[in-house]
Amino acid sequence: MRDLFYRARLLVFATMAALGGAVGAAGRASWMWVAIPGMLLCAAAIIARGQGRRVVWAACCLVFLWAGLYMGHTRLTGWRDRGGAAGEVCLQGRVEVGCRGEEGDIVDLLKVTGVLGGTAAREGDRYLLRYRDKGSSRPDWGDTLEVKGPLYLFTRESGGVCGSLVADETRVISHCGNPLIRLATAYRDVLREQVEGELEASPAGLIEGMVLGDYRELNARDLKAFRLTGLIHLCAASGLNLAILAGFIVWLGRMARLSHRVILLMQAPVLIVYALAVGLSVPIIRATVVALLAATAYFLGRDFDLLPAMGMAMLYLLWSDPGAAAGVSFQLCFAAAAGMVLFYRPLSALLRAGRSKIVALMAATLAAQLAVGPILLYHFGEVSILATLSNILVLPLVPAVMALAMLSSLLGATGMPLAGAFMRAAGFLAQGILLVARTLARPSWSCLRIYPCSLLWIAIYYPALSAAFLARGRIKRLGRVALAAILTAALVCGITLPIRPLGSDTGMRITFIDVGQGDAILLQAPSGATVLVDGGMEDRVLAADLRSRGVRFIDAVVVSHPDADHIGGLDGALDNCEVAMLVHPATKETGQAGMLLARAEEMGVEVRIMRAGDTLQLGEIGLSAYGPPQEVPEGASTNEYSLVIRAQGPGFSMMLTGDIEEEGEEMLMSSVENLASDILKVPHHGGFCEESEELFALVDPSIAVISVGAGNPFGHPSPATVDALQSKGCSVYRTDQCGDIVIHVVEGGYRVDCEEQ
Repeated sequence: MRDLFYRARLLVFATMAALGGAVGAAGRASWMWVAIPGMLLCAAAIIARGQGRRVVWAACCLVFLWAGLYMGHTRLTGWRDRGGAAGEVCLQGRVEVGCRGEEGDIVDLLKVTGVLGGTAAREGDRYLLRYRDKGSSRPDWGDTLEVKGPLYLFTRESGGVCGSLVADETRVISHCGNPLIRLATAYRDVLREQVEGELEASPAGLIEGMVLGDYRELNARDLKAFRLTGLIHLCAASGLNLAILAGFIVWLGRMARLSHRVILLMQAPVLIVYALAVGLSVPIIRATVVALLAATAYFLGRDFDLLPAMGMAMLYLLWSDPGAAAGVSFQLCFAAAAGMVLFYRPLSALLRAGRSKIVALMAATLAAQLAVGPILLYHFGEVSILATLSNILVLPLVPAVMALAMLSSLLGATGMPLAGAFMRAAGFLAQGILLVARTLARPSWSCLRIYPCSLLWIAIYYPALSAAFLARGRIKRLGRVALAAILTAALVCGITLPIRPLGSDTGMRITFIDVGQGDAILLQAPSGATVLVDGGMEDRVLAADLRSRGVRFIDAVVVSHPDADHIGGLDGALDNCEVAMLVHPATKETGQAGMLLARAEEMGVEVRIMRAGDTLQLGEIGLSAYGPPQEVPEGASTNEYSLVIRAQGPGFSMMLTGDIEEEGEEMLMSSVENLASDILKVPHHGGFCEESEELFALVDPSIAVISVGAGNPFGHPSPATVDALQSKGCSVYRTDQCGDIVIHVVEGGYRVDCEEQ
């Protein structure tokens, strides 16, 4: 252990800096400003008494922790009070390298080099650049642009991105002059042309993800299968891709009988061009830095150690973004790499790998899986049980797919024959990878699901894991017992079917999920029938809430109308749950709504249109549509023509009104005789119009819930709305004040639980 720490000391220091940066950037650093100086003073006092080298290392760890904390906190305070709509701006900037956005969504990253108009933007900021006209040609990476359009700043900088800029006008000032970026862009375009010209959609999407780091063309069902089988790392460029490319160059060099130094000289520019071509993601930057350090060590005649090289890569990433460690990609890529370095040999010995390549591959996969498992559970609530098997079956095919695809692109660029044949061969092997992922993703037990996964559990797990494989004697035996107990408990809790705790409420539950400025309502019947109405704006927020409630199957996802604050988060339901049906009013089927419908159809979800007069029965939950009318005028307001539903079941009735306003409320009151319901989802986040008081009187609810975000710029809810409801003796609950609001249907009425009260 002592020798290992000495080798890994730079990585340990970098990890402490990363932890400090993540905490500082998250804005939860006040207690550490008091604790860390005191700890440093105590450490200095102990050192003065000559307590030895261990105390020196501990003090160094504290210094790096404080340095990271300071940088992260400084970045956070420098951003304070900048969030929100910033109006029209005119900016000059450079398009950064990388793939961003979802399928069908064209997004670049613009680094501001000059502010020509507007006051909110600053030089050095990075903004997501979206194009109003998606049919127009987009600039290449590295181009310098002049952009005019509305700017929205995030409440805090995340992943080095400060806000979102929608380009109304774009002018290319100059094209990229960097020859490496131009070569990378040309290679990327040629390979994409070869892939899309020779292959069907599924293998083409997989190869673009594997070789180009762009998984946006891979359909949603296959992407989910890769996640459930632990193969998601194949759907984006990572260190594995760089290692395969480096090995391929070495093989070609040896075939040509070149010296090792010449091969390394060839490798460096090729790896840099490839890193630029696939986008400078965190795993690619880490792998590139490590590869260049290895080549430098060889030329200088020095020994190379992967652990300090990983530390250098981590420090480089933290220097460019002190809060980078808060990102999931950062945590997963470094955990996986460290796991394989530290635990591969002990696992190989334990499994008696010997010369068996299959057992060695199993040991490597297990090492990475043991290291990243808690991180996956913490962020996503699930980790694949079949990851080892799927990787053993698939990884031998990956180098061949990459080599064939790359050879095809090179032959195609030079106009030589056989380019198409090589790409079709790569596509055939990619079909095999897809078959493995689809097959192994079918069992319901393919994933271990635990959510939430507490940080305390993680703090216990990693020391037990380290002791089990890296310690000696009694500590090693205790570590293995602890690790076995933790893994057994996780398997028992994560695989078994969810069972209600003894004494829990077994009746109907209606949950208004706090998704900020948006709507998301979850109805759960005693029989297990589940309906989700809208999903807020962010898929991660919705997914986390569904996981925390153990929701794995949804009978129907209901879309009230296609505004982003209602449908933006529904990918979180489609990706994390089995959804039987998606219901929508069909008032708009383009843009984000069209993408949602296409995604649902890709995943085999039944899509149904629902309008006034239509009904739907899902177990005990009955849905009756009161609006919009069967005939919707072209160009009608999506708010006014929201899907209005009365939900009812044993002991409850609820009116769900979407975002209807004056016109929608008039149509509803004139077309429906009886609107009486016990629970009202207040229209349009509590906005007020002249007809609201009359509508509230007709519904006559005992409970009214307003889904609204704290400090929203629209002034929701209107005080007049709250006063009108309370004047009728109605209890009013707001998600901005109460958090998640859970209404339990009990004998004789309702019980309301608020998360934050």
